[in-house]
Amino acid sequence: MKSIKLLGLFLFVLSINNQLIGQDIRSSAQGFSINLDFAYGSWNSESQFLGDLDDVEPSGFGFGAKAAYGINQNIELFLAVRQVGFKQEFDWDAYKVNSVDIGGRYNFGATLRRFRPFLEAALSFHSLVIDPITFDGSSVFKLESSGAGLTIGGGFHIFILPNLSANANGKLTFGNFSSTSLSGTEVDNLEESLDFAMTTIQLGLTYFFQ
Repeated sequence: MKSIKLLGLFLFVLSINNQLIGQDIRSSAQGFSINLDFAYGSWNSESQFLGDLDDVEPSGFGFGAKAAYGINQNIELFLAVRQVGFKQEFDWDAYKVNSVDIGGRYNFGATLRRFRPFLEAALSFHSLVIDPITFDGSSVFKLESSGAGLTIGGGFHIFILPNLSANANGKLTFGNFSSTSLSGTEVDNLEESLDFAMTTIQLGLTYFFQ
C-alpha cells in the first residue's frame, strides 16, 4: 500500500512538472508553417530604356504568401510569392510586379521567448508588367520584363500563441531584367543592363503546424 501511494505521488509530481514545462513554451518555429501578409513596395531603376517609369508610380500595395519548413528552432527554408500593384494615380490597364522568393531564414531566440527576430536571404524572380506605355508619344505598348535578383531582409515575430505569430519584415532586392518585350515582341540588343531595386515591407500572420 505504501509503495502504491509513493507511485501515485511520483506520477502527480511528474504531471505537475510536465504542465509547468509546457507552460514555459511561448513560441515554436520548427516544422511546417504558412504565412499570409499585406505588402507595401517600391521600385526603381537606373536604366535609360525604362526611363522615368519608376517615378510615375514609385510605390504600391499588395499581398503575399509563404510556405516554410523549420529544420529546427532557428533554421528555416521557404518559398514565398508576392504581388504588388502600382496602379495608384493613373488609369493603367496593368502596373504590377509579381515575385517568387526561394531562400532561408535564421530565427533568433528559442521557445521561451515570444519576441523572436530573424534575418533572411533569397534568390528572387520578378516579373514587371506595365500597360499601356508609349516611347514616341503616339505608339502604345505593353511592357513585360522578367529577371532574377538577390533579396536580403529581416524582421521579427511576436507570438500570440506558441504556434501563431504576428510578424513584420523588410526586404531589399537587387537584380536585372534579363528578358523584355513590347506587346509580345522581344527587345534585343539593348546597350545597357536593365537593373532594378525593390524595397518591400510586409505585415502578416504565421501559423506553425504542431
